[in-house]
Amino acid sequence: MNGQLIRTLDAGAAAGSSPDRFAAGSSASPIRRFLRARLVRLLAGSLGKCVCYGTRRRVHESLRAGLVGLSLIATSGCGALTQTTREAGSQHEGGTATSPPSHPTIQTNAGPEALKQKVRVVVDTKPASGLVATNAARVTEKALQWRFSWEGWDGLYVGITERTPMPWRTAIRHLDPRLTNALARVHLEESKMEGHIGARVAVDAAGFTTTGDLGGFDGGVQLRRLRLCAQGDCILVLPVSYELEVGYVPGGFYIEDSYLAFQNLGLLGELKFGQFQTPMSLAAVTSSRDITFMEEAAPVQALAPGVNAGVQLGRSVFRERSTWALGLFGEGLGEDTGDASSDYARAIGRITWLPWYDMNGGGSPSQQLLHLGLSGNILYSASSNVRYKSRPESHIAPIVIDTGAIDASGAAVFDIEAAWVRGPLSIQGEFLNSFVDQTGGSPLYFHGAYGSVSWFLTGESRPYDRRKGAFARLKPSENASLKGGGLGAWEVSGRVSHTDLNDRDIAGGRLTLFSGGLNWYPHPHVRWQFNYVHGLADGWVSSGAMNIFETRLQFDF
Repeated sequence: MNGQLIRTLDAGAAAGSSPDRFAAGSSASPIRRFLRARLVRLLAGSLGKCVCYGTRRRVHESLRAGLVGLSLIATSGCGALTQTTREAGSQHEGGTATSPPSHPTIQTNAGPEALKQKVRVVVDTKPASGLVATNAARVTEKALQWRFSWEGWDGLYVGITERTPMPWRTAIRHLDPRLTNALARVHLEESKMEGHIGARVAVDAAGFTTTGDLGGFDGGVQLRRLRLCAQGDCILVLPVSYELEVGYVPGGFYIEDSYLAFQNLGLLGELKFGQFQTPMSLAAVTSSRDITFMEEAAPVQALAPGVNAGVQLGRSVFRERSTWALGLFGEGLGEDTGDASSDYARAIGRITWLPWYDMNGGGSPSQQLLHLGLSGNILYSASSNVRYKSRPESHIAPIVIDTGAIDASGAAVFDIEAAWVRGPLSIQGEFLNSFVDQTGGSPLYFHGAYGSVSWFLTGESRPYDRRKGAFARLKPSENASLKGGGLGAWEVSGRVSHTDLNDRDIAGGRLTLFSGGLNWYPHPHVRWQFNYVHGLADGWVSSGAMNIFETRLQFDF
């Protein structure tokens, strides 16, 4: 390629170049012709090297050197340099380069034709293929983007993204054509939110038979739970998870889990504040959607706190073999289950441990695990009012044990929990103790315990969430189907519980319950339950035996 360029330029120097092209009124001497030929060869050689190596900078320098040399010949023959030539030469050899223009375009008056055109450079963090081109139009995007889609049982998906274009105002010069998609505009993701909007519905029906002087057991149908919820993640200043859940229970509307959670805070784990289930009791921390029976055991309803307003820190540790949570809480808005104290502040902490966990034990999808937990609740009552009460594990039934308002400055409740899962078999139990600091009297002691067992007839294993230390949603091995022959998941269960709210001058009553259950899961989002409860109540306003037949149909999306 060098030889071809040299021959072409030599021919032009010999045949097409006249003395008038270099200096007016002068003739071309042999010395000048010799110098011109040497300069042309030098220029061609440099240009050939630049073309071979594809380096635009060398092209620019070679052209400028050649023009300077030709200017020398035209102005002074073989002699002195002009002042202008000396300045140009000093810049070429080591002087300060000219500062780039402020507009992001490239424009020159000499050189190859490709360097004469104006180049507009557009940058996108995710440029579409085929859009990288010189002088291409600036890519534009909507600053605010919305996405809504119905995703079946997962509810309504909502995604909102806002992007802010940030133009680069610094000029870019001498850019290789392959880099035309350069830094002229950057999309900075200012904010983003996504999540799902769904609902949960549970309808109960119950019938009762009683003996003794128990009253108020009226059978019927009840909308046990109706909740609308929105949950997901967003990016504002920091990544935040959120949940907003409002619902209806017999007696009025209430706020369930509604909070903001900042995750991945190092040793602190997750910071959550709002109104949500307090970290106490395995049965209470497990969602009401995922517990084995229709209602929590009576001692949990009476002694463990329910949904409260507050702030909580917690995380899983030791490769998700253990969890811890610690929170400060006050009285929330609305009440579903949990102790009935009012005007209080409480500190609650919970730790769990998996000394044995084997996902593959017992055959897929079975698992084996042993869960141990300990939690504590220290309550200070501003109104000197502590109260515990419970229904007989049916929300349609009346309250049968109740301490009434106890004149006390505070209380401390401790809970020991354990669960064992081996394939389709699950065993769970808790023991709760409450110590009440009675005003003007001796301390009071209340307690309760329960034990339950369940077996999946269709072979499923009860799922466990290691990050929360609680049980999770069951997914049948096969969904129920009239066409495919799937049966869904079938589970049988039994439970016994005892609650004692009698001590000294407080006659809250004792309640012992024996329960049996049958659960059918045709789909992960649908469950039908049937529970039979036989109970003995003693010591409150009335005493007697009861038989409860109840069923529930619930679904969520």
